[in-house]
Amino acid sequence: MIKEISKLSASAMLAMTALSLSLVTGCASTPGAAPAAAAPAAPADAGKLPPLVVYGNEGNVDPNILYLGTPANWAFVVPKNGLGAMDAGSVKAEPTKIGGINGVKVTWTGGTGQIYSQSKISHDQYDYIDANAALVFDTVLHQAPEDQVTMRVDCRYPCMGVVDVTDYLKKMPLEKPTTVKIPLACFEKAGTKFAVVNTPWVVFTNKALSMSFANVRYVPGAGKDADVMMKCGG
Repeated sequence: MIKEISKLSASAMLAMTALSLSLVTGCASTPGAAPAAAAPAAPADAGKLPPLVVYGNEGNVDPNILYLGTPANWAFVVPKNGLGAMDAGSVKAEPTKIGGINGVKVTWTGGTGQIYSQSKISHDQYDYIDANAALVFDTVLHQAPEDQVTMRVDCRYPCMGVVDVTDYLKKMPLEKPTTVKIPLACFEKAGTKFAVVNTPWVVFTNKALSMSFANVRYVPGAGKDADVMMKCGG
């Protein structure tokens, strides 16, 4: 079962803080600094809000960039529009496919690391909360986790919402394509302010894990699907 996090390991919290304070990407504000204004949300036609694709068949979807992060550098850019190979030490990325769709295979080799998409400014995605959307992605688990695995949606330091996906991943069959759905309401309940999202998905762990990811998106209505991993909204 996926569950919200109220207490994080010291290393996880340090990693979140380091990422948020990183000046390499130009995407994070330092404590005490006024945050950049959020880009306004596109007008939503009730019942017709399109899926928001963050990472798709062509890799990065503007304005997002795919990064790997480790304690040595929290902002390694994955090349070739997020579809290239990158060795960041404790976490590595390489191109792959899931069901014919281009994606990224991520291998944590035993140390702290994360993969995430981030834009340089915040964006108002609150329409997706109103639309009962879920964070949806296609994945293949190659190696089960050896430690806690968390997923986040960030809204500039210290704003973030974290859920624990460890138990779910430990029960997932190996080498089988799976579509995962996590209601955005779970991240909102855990602290994400969807009016100012700059990092629409993050996966973080401290030890060995190997997964492939493709077609990462926010899907309206999917937060109410019967096969979501948890229920958090009203």
